[in-house]
Amino acid sequence: MTDLELQQKIELMLRDTAKGLATRGELRKAIDDAIADSVAQNKAALQTATTEIEQIKKYNDDLQSQIKHLRSNRFAAIKSPDGAYNGVWGSLDTARLAGLFVLASCGHVAAKAALESNGVELKQFCEKNEKAMGEDVGSTGGILVPTELIPNLILLIDKYGIFRQESIEYPMASDSAIAPNLASGLTVYCPGAGVVPTLSDPGFQTVGMNAKKWITLTAIDSELNEDSAIAIGELIGTLIGMAFAKQEDLCGFSGDGSSTYFGHVGITGALLKVSATIANIKSLVVGAGNLYSELTLANFEDVLSIVPDYADDGINLKWYNSRKIYYSVMVRLALAAGGVNANEILTGSVTRQRTFLGYPVRLCSAMPKVEANSQICSILGNLKLGSYLGDRRKITITRSTERYFDSDQIGIRGTERVAPTVHGVGDTTNAGPICGLITAAS
Repeated sequence: MTDLELQQKIELMLRDTAKGLATRGELRKAIDDAIADSVAQNKAALQTATTEIEQIKKYNDDLQSQIKHLRSNRFAAIKSPDGAYNGVWGSLDTARLAGLFVLASCGHVAAKAALESNGVELKQFCEKNEKAMGEDVGSTGGILVPTELIPNLILLIDKYGIFRQESIEYPMASDSAIAPNLASGLTVYCPGAGVVPTLSDPGFQTVGMNAKKWITLTAIDSELNEDSAIAIGELIGTLIGMAFAKQEDLCGFSGDGSSTYFGHVGITGALLKVSATIANIKSLVVGAGNLYSELTLANFEDVLSIVPDYADDGINLKWYNSRKIYYSVMVRLALAAGGVNANEILTGSVTRQRTFLGYPVRLCSAMPKVEANSQICSILGNLKLGSYLGDRRKITITRSTERYFDSDQIGIRGTERVAPTVHGVGDTTNAGPICGLITAAS
């Protein structure tokens, strides 16, 4: 309860007492109870804040330790045996630029000057407008990632994000957009000599996308300087890239429209929304049981059998499941087949990549790892034909000197506006380009 709410409650009780609706004893007891309740709430809020500060301090200590380790070992941890750079940014120079960018967005004048000497200009994002960044940036000002760094940062997210890699990235001019989806192609006729052919137009459906702002927050010591730029760029870049990539996968594969997934509906959620009766969903095959050990090779073959021919383009049709499903189910089934059959099941006839029944397997941490009833545990789909990753705005970095003022740290917040969107899950009549295997209800 806030101080204002407490004041309003006391004033209301005083009015009730004046009207004779409550005795003075009742008033005193009610005030004592309200104050006790307010104190308890404030104590709980203070405890939560204290815990958050302790966690941030621990995280910052770990970050400082990693930075010192990288610097003391002359960045050996991000170099290959021959001395070549093997980090996340493509080169040491780019890693240094990324670190300088983070420092400059925190108000370090020397880091900003170093960026400008490399031809990198920072832009401040403010109410849908861009402007050159001054020597000091407001605590709530968002700084657009420089164009020189965007390709590397996107590649970094691609490195970890399966959904972004496999879906079609769709640029959005506003927070809401409509994307086309080819529902039917042209029709071929044989009209005969002298007969005018019938006009045939491709059929398109529309797919709505709504981009939402995603945020990730971390903190760095306010006394770090440009000498730590490479280490800062390496660590912050990895953390932000992995955080966004992981969330894109969670929303893109497992989203059910709830707040956990920011309201986004992913592949499994879209499949289950086709019908309340699982047997009516043409893009799903029900497994032989509700346990992973009860799934059979025939179940996976049945999933292959329902995929539309147009989805099997020889490149983009792939299995998507967790490492648990691959090694405890797919590999088990392959080994049970034995001999040459096991090799064919796991690798196909000519390829050496991780495959199953001749199709590539992508291990995705967002897919289920723990058994459950009516769980879509494996997906076989052509995501290029059945999903979009709407991109409204590239990554921005915001700094705050107030957020962790008491611990002498600077808050670093990364944001992006994206819209993971799934449309190719078919209906109750036809299977779509994205199909799946679901465990039995019990």
